[in-house]
Amino acid sequence: MPEKFDHTVLIVDDEEQIGKSIGRLLRSIDVKYVYMESGDAGLKRLKSATAPFSLILSDQRMPGMKGSEFLEKAKEVSPDTIRFLITGYADVDAVTDAVNKGSIHRYIAKPWDNTDFIEAVKYGLEQHEMIMENQKLFRLAKEQNAKLYALNTKLKESTDTHKKTITKLDQEIELLNKKLDQGFVNRDYVKEIEAALKNKKMLNTDSLNSLYAALISELFEQFQEIAVRNGFEMPAGLKGE
Repeated sequence: MPEKFDHTVLIVDDEEQIGKSIGRLLRSIDVKYVYMESGDAGLKRLKSATAPFSLILSDQRMPGMKGSEFLEKAKEVSPDTIRFLITGYADVDAVTDAVNKGSIHRYIAKPWDNTDFIEAVKYGLEQHEMIMENQKLFRLAKEQNAKLYALNTKLKESTDTHKKTITKLDQEIELLNKKLDQGFVNRDYVKEIEAALKNKKMLNTDSLNSLYAALISELFEQFQEIAVRNGFEMPAGLKGE
């Protein structure tokens, strides 16, 4: 559901009756307003506002600070506020200068038609809504990008740790295999034991067969334990053979 904007318009005009007349037009479309009698007062009100005004309607011919000068300064204070200059046909140069400086988004000529005036105000409020929506989307995109970056970093760190663990396990298994291969290739422990016992005349044929069976059973259990620790599976039929 689209967000409902709570618009407030700042009216700046040294003639209070004109300010009140504009205020009545704004109330007819349910828009709140704040009236200020000069550019200086308008700037103070902008600076003290807790939220930016949606639209500024400023008269050009005011004593002290002209409307175009006020809107130029208002742009620095509240750049997201839409700025309209109300002026007569004789102030074309002031309007042109304000447009060139980017101080105003539109001007309203005196005397105005009330219907046209209201439509111009509605257009200005829609422009402000678009600015606010774009900023909201930008902030959301920025937040999502930050979350995605953090997630990607975390996944990368987890992957690197996993790879290191696998590499370490592979190295340990390779080292174990080398030790096992060297043990069988370089020495025949069974024959060495058999020769020693025969030389001491401690074994006959029956005893030797029993010893073979015991040694094979013991070796099977040791290799089975090593295999289980490293994720291998020993054949089931060797122990009884």
